[in-house]
Amino acid sequence: MARNPDIPDRWSANQSSNRDRLAPPRRGERRLGHRVSPMREELEDDTPNLVIRWANRLRLPTSLKFWAIVTVVVSGTFGFTAMALLFKLPALPNCPAIYWPMASASLRMYCADLAANKQTVDDLVEAIALVDSLPSNHELRPVINSKIEEWALDILKLADQSFQDGNLEEAIATARKIPSKTPAYNLVEARIEHWQTVWSQAEGIYQKVEEFLRLSKWREAFREAVKLTNLSNNYWSTTKFDELVNLIQVAKEDSSKLDKAYQLSKKGGLDNLLEAVNIAEKLGSQSYAYKEAQDLIAKCGQQLLELAQELLDKGDWQNVQKIANSKSSSLKLDAEFQDLGDLANALSRAEEGTIPDLEQAITLAQKLTNERPLYDKAQQLIGRWQLEIQDVAHLDRARTFASSGQVNDLRTAINEAGLIPGSNPRGSEARNQVNRWVVQVETIEDQPLLDRAEQMASFGNIDSLQNAIAQANQIRRGRALYQQAQGKVQDWAQQVQRMQDQPVLDQAETQASLGNLSKAISVAQQIRPGRLLYGEAKDKVRRWLDQLQRSQDQPVLDQAQSQANAGNLNDAVVTAQQIKSGRALSRVATTKIRSWQTQLQAEQNLNSAYQLANNSTPESLAAAIQAARQVPTASKLRAEANDAANRWSNQLLAMAQEMALRDVQGAIAIAKNIPPRTDAYDSAQQQIQAWQGSIQPLSSP
Repeated sequence: MARNPDIPDRWSANQSSNRDRLAPPRRGERRLGHRVSPMREELEDDTPNLVIRWANRLRLPTSLKFWAIVTVVVSGTFGFTAMALLFKLPALPNCPAIYWPMASASLRMYCADLAANKQTVDDLVEAIALVDSLPSNHELRPVINSKIEEWALDILKLADQSFQDGNLEEAIATARKIPSKTPAYNLVEARIEHWQTVWSQAEGIYQKVEEFLRLSKWREAFREAVKLTNLSNNYWSTTKFDELVNLIQVAKEDSSKLDKAYQLSKKGGLDNLLEAVNIAEKLGSQSYAYKEAQDLIAKCGQQLLELAQELLDKGDWQNVQKIANSKSSSLKLDAEFQDLGDLANALSRAEEGTIPDLEQAITLAQKLTNERPLYDKAQQLIGRWQLEIQDVAHLDRARTFASSGQVNDLRTAINEAGLIPGSNPRGSEARNQVNRWVVQVETIEDQPLLDRAEQMASFGNIDSLQNAIAQANQIRRGRALYQQAQGKVQDWAQQVQRMQDQPVLDQAETQASLGNLSKAISVAQQIRPGRLLYGEAKDKVRRWLDQLQRSQDQPVLDQAQSQANAGNLNDAVVTAQQIKSGRALSRVATTKIRSWQTQLQAEQNLNSAYQLANNSTPESLAAAIQAARQVPTASKLRAEANDAANRWSNQLLAMAQEMALRDVQGAIAIAKNIPPRTDAYDSAQQQIQAWQGSIQPLSSP
């Protein structure tokens, strides 16, 4: 059976379903696609005349009463039939089962509406195809065109919704399904261009945010991400914006973790490096810090390898094993870590230090063939252990000799151990052992000298102590008992010095008690610096010298004070200046001299003021006041100077007032010479203001 290509496949006759039943039309409505026959229209328009004509032809009664009864009966029958038909609803069209080439336009419209009401892109396209196949001059074409435009706009809305949901390609594909003959088609390209522009802007913003995140510029990244909220697309302004905010937060956290890992790597050390690797490994490939994390892991791996080789040189096989056990796939050093584990096992055997253990360590290290990454290190360790085997043999023989404790055997042991070069693995151990045996030999040789010295010193007199010192000094510098011998020599020397100097100090004290301070000082100064009693003697000399100087200078100071009390300040100053600097009373004398000089200056200033005031001129009185004010505040003449200054200020004020009677300007000039803090100052200032006020109008223009 031929089919219309514009009809949807899912509506073909072989896909009908009894479940697709449609609601019946409402009572009083005609079903779409059905027309009333002409005969029925004629019957409805001319029913009375037809009844009479049929009655004459059939020779039926023409009585109106008869026909009225017949009419009622027939009408009742028809009414009953109609009611019965109404209550028996007819089956509605099953659109998928319709043979579309024979379907009427109204049936197409009916089924197209049903499809369009589903508001899916495919159903709207099928609805348009179903009615658009009708001829362009069809009587329903205006309605069809209106429906097609409406459905085309619905398709465009669905496309825009796909765009808002973030499906750009789907939106474009949907928009391009709009038939080109529809007015809505003219909006498609502009709408697609707008979508693509918005999408391009959004992707540009997203990429820029990612660039900022890779540079750890969080503020710039967030500021750029906010621009998405201004775009006319819900997907980018909400979903993708929230996604970027989360990415920024995660990137900040990852950056903080990476910073911590970097700090640990900079600190160095096994635990810090392992922790740095552990932190960096947790940053996945989706992290913006992933590349930096991988670089840090690689760097830490190299640091771990370098540290492991240092630990191998030190024989610290426990930490080497710890590094080997911490291997991580991200370090990409599996072969190196395997070698580290093998070498750590070899080191643990070599640490035992016996020849069999060293030979076993060599055997383990020889498992690292020349293609292994740590082959060179293994060979280095093998060479070291081979030397160590030789060293152990020398040390074992040396210890055997030294075990007797005899000087000759100890010297033989020293010579045997000395065969081990200092650069050999056991060189340090050999040197330490040799040093201990040397100490043992020197102690055996020098202990008798020290014992005899102590025996001599036990007599306690100067001669025996000096002999003990000479005996102990035979032990040379650098020998095992040298420090011990020198300690005893120092003790004995101090005993000798005390025995020699104590009588001298006792004699000095005796002279001082008799008042012969000069003699006491002279005797005590015989004890020279560096001697045991020198400090004590020096203190006594300082005390006696102070007493002596006071006894010599106190009369001079008393004489000066008497002269000052008598008013002879110049003589007092001259007398006190006889006490020279550095003597016991020099500071007291200097203080008194300054006081007396101050008093002398005060007297001079006051006398000068009196002499100036005798001239009784305004200028001389003003100068006298200034001279009086030079008397120091602490001087006993200060009160007299203040009284004189007040008196002279009053004289100046009186002169100014007298001058004002004939010369106001001259009066002002005199009054201005009265200084502050004098009795006449305030009155003088008031007078000056009054006089200036009296002459102001005269000087005005």
